[in-house]
Amino acid sequence: MWFRELGEVIDVLPYYLLVCLPVFIALSPINPVESASELDVHRLAQYELSGVLHGSKQASLTMDARGPKATQVLRKTVVAKMSDLSIGGFRDLMSNGMGGLLLLLPPGLTGVSAEERDAILQLEEELLNGELDIPVYFAEETEELLELYDTLRNEGEAGDAAGSAASALLNSISNSGYQLIVSAATPQPVKDQIVVSASGVLPGSSVDDQIPTIVVVAHYDAGGSAPSLAQGADTNGSGVSILLELARLFSSLYSGSRTQPAYSLVFLLSGGGKLNYAGTKRWLDEHLDLDAASDVLSKVKYVLCLDSLGKDGGLKFHVSKPPKEGSDGAVFFENLRSVSAALYPDLPAPEIIHKKINLADELFAWEHERFSIRRLPAFTVSHLSNPKALDRQTILDTPASISTKVLERNTRLLAEALACSLYPRMEAAAGGEAAGCSGQLFAGSWQPKESSLAGWLNLVTSYPRHPTLISDKNSELTKSLTSALARYVQDVSTVTGHPDRREPEFALYDTPSAVMNIYRVKPAVFDLLLSIVICSYLAVLYLILQNSTTILSVLSSLVRERKVEESNGHSKVNGKLNGHHSKLHAY
Repeated sequence: MWFRELGEVIDVLPYYLLVCLPVFIALSPINPVESASELDVHRLAQYELSGVLHGSKQASLTMDARGPKATQVLRKTVVAKMSDLSIGGFRDLMSNGMGGLLLLLPPGLTGVSAEERDAILQLEEELLNGELDIPVYFAEETEELLELYDTLRNEGEAGDAAGSAASALLNSISNSGYQLIVSAATPQPVKDQIVVSASGVLPGSSVDDQIPTIVVVAHYDAGGSAPSLAQGADTNGSGVSILLELARLFSSLYSGSRTQPAYSLVFLLSGGGKLNYAGTKRWLDEHLDLDAASDVLSKVKYVLCLDSLGKDGGLKFHVSKPPKEGSDGAVFFENLRSVSAALYPDLPAPEIIHKKINLADELFAWEHERFSIRRLPAFTVSHLSNPKALDRQTILDTPASISTKVLERNTRLLAEALACSLYPRMEAAAGGEAAGCSGQLFAGSWQPKESSLAGWLNLVTSYPRHPTLISDKNSELTKSLTSALARYVQDVSTVTGHPDRREPEFALYDTPSAVMNIYRVKPAVFDLLLSIVICSYLAVLYLILQNSTTILSVLSSLVRERKVEESNGHSKVNGKLNGHHSKLHAY
């Protein structure tokens, strides 16, 4: 009877499987996605400068993650600490077909050793100088990311240490993996790309038609490998901070009729400094070529450009042509040396660094070169000796790396040297003899304030200042800086520049940041093995169902044979027992 019941169960078994099997798989403890999370990431900068593309052209990412020591990285996203990845290691990963890169940065971009800093700076230069066809993202280290990084690194070491292909396969099946996904469209050029420069003037008291003018310039944008992390505290937040503080200090002198000098003082906050000083070029074109009524640059004594002045070290006086003895530029330099010796005798004396303009080079080294090619005497003051210093374009240029005391000192030096140019009769007497610029005007209550400079620096660095993010007429940063300048100077105006339509000097691309989803998943090998097991199970079950009649017949015959054997065994036992009873009756 139970054969009939078994047959009925087998007849309806496929219908139960259609319902139960998906439920069993869904309720299985083996889940291909074990966990998921998301984090904000910063994309590698992408821009064109003089027809040359820099940075990464891709943004979308959907790949499995691997550690920096993994041997198989083809179409995989490598997760590495930026301070640990060398240029050689990066190039090896690229040659092995790496599909994406996630670089982990120290929290707050601070707390790095000198060796780690150098490694990050060199890798930034490598990333920006090339044209990459893979998406590259940056993220600050968190506990979750460090756990991911350690897991991937250990898996890579375990794979290298595997003694056989079988053990490597077993490790890949048993371990969980990570999948990184960024859903983003292909980056497109930013609409309405512009650079904005703001300028104002403190007019002199001269009655001449053409008042002699001194121009103070600082570009306000910043560079770095990730636009949304480009704070540029030293380059050139320090220059902007000093310019605004100089405007505050001299506005008090210009407001009094007795202290108003005969020179006009023009302040220019230029845009596009990281775009070959495109904003400065546009401002010069406006006042020298386009606006016939403008006399701002009709009688320029010299142009003082401020760049990277927030770190310790002697001041460097960068020029394209050494100033002639007795010229306004030479006098300013001598005043700067005199003030430095008088106020800070332990500080290295300012020095002149001469670098000719290479007309064959499409990129300018310093901002003063834009003025020099227009035959205006100009120079750049900086603590840096080399215009190609990696510190000028890095995401490590944070406010924490700036000393406000150094800012105060450099502001005092420049203010005193400027004052000696504005008031030629200012000189210190030592023993009845002229001893040059004394540097005593901005002392006491007139002295530059460290708190004021810290406030200006905080204003400038409160926004990421990569050109990609501030290429907008309605930029909050541009409005804030223009408003701050207008508090102290007159006739504040802005000049807007656009790239040429036929041969654009620069091109900026969108998608500076994105959201990355991280999934902890079983590897593809596990999915393949699970599929094989399920298919094998279904194949065996299918064969059983297709041959159920034959299987039941075999089982029935086996049962019948066993019944016959049992019945025969019972007959023999009964015969023996009957014979035994007969013998007993005979006795």
